[in-house]
Amino acid sequence: MGKISDDIITRFLNNSCSDAELAAVKQWLDESDANADELFGTELLADKASELHSDDNARRRIESGLNRRIAMGRALEKQQRRKRLIHRLTGIAAVLAVAVCAGIFLLQSAEIEMVYVAAADKSMSVVLPDSTVVYLNKDSRLGYPRVFANNSRRVELEGEGYFEVSHDHDRPFSVAGKHLDVTVLGTHFNFISRDSLPDCVSLIEGSVEVRTSDKRQCVILEPGQKASYSTENGRLTVHDANTAIDATWHNGMIPFENANLKDIADILHQLYGSVIILDRNADLSSTYSGTTVYSDNLESTLSHLGHTIPLRFVQKDGKTIIYSR
Repeated sequence: MGKISDDIITRFLNNSCSDAELAAVKQWLDESDANADELFGTELLADKASELHSDDNARRRIESGLNRRIAMGRALEKQQRRKRLIHRLTGIAAVLAVAVCAGIFLLQSAEIEMVYVAAADKSMSVVLPDSTVVYLNKDSRLGYPRVFANNSRRVELEGEGYFEVSHDHDRPFSVAGKHLDVTVLGTHFNFISRDSLPDCVSLIEGSVEVRTSDKRQCVILEPGQKASYSTENGRLTVHDANTAIDATWHNGMIPFENANLKDIADILHQLYGSVIILDRNADLSSTYSGTTVYSDNLESTLSHLGHTIPLRFVQKDGKTIIYSR
């Protein structure tokens, strides 16, 4: 109810209220002790005024007291209105603050909006916002920000990817796999992060930092080194390897450098997993450097090699035997 008219209070004091007005006064009194105190004080002043109606000086004092009470009441009401206004403005400010924070969050969200690409049944290449080139092997998925933040270039990999990272000393490039994180400045490396295989990173050139996701283990790789994570014992290990071979899928070429027939047989076994036997009379004194086409099957690859390297092969009972020619 809040406020009751002076006319109703006057009629209440004169015992001339209607039933509805009496109910209104009762409701007003029940709202707060301050209302009851105000009515009690007004009633006392009225009684004094009645007793001293013949005394002009007393009447003037009582009227002055009533006027002060009225002024105080107006000041209190003004103060309450100001409090209500401040409370309302505070509420508006809170809403605006939430809106501003939400706006900032939306702006930040816009800055880190993620893009996801997937290679299904064949490999594909992706150029990132910083000009880094990523080759995705089949059945692989890459997530990256539509716009890289000022001090970070972080992407997510599921499957296998070959990275040719654009050099940027002020913004390290990092790749998050399932069990390993790789951080670089500018380099070429291959990263496998599949459920069916151990996470492994093969460095072709440059330098990378490989860290476990729990950040408890960390190694720095040099070109020709490979880091592997074992889910069985939780260990991160490093060993030397022909790391370029791990990335042959991305450009369809198999590199050889000062490789004899045994080296070539080992590389082909690594790529195809086939049983390859080298004839005991094969010439191992000659070495070869160059590249050959990485075909879908071992037979096609050996046929291409036979055009440039003096070798021949025979496939029998699931095995491949290589001879010198």
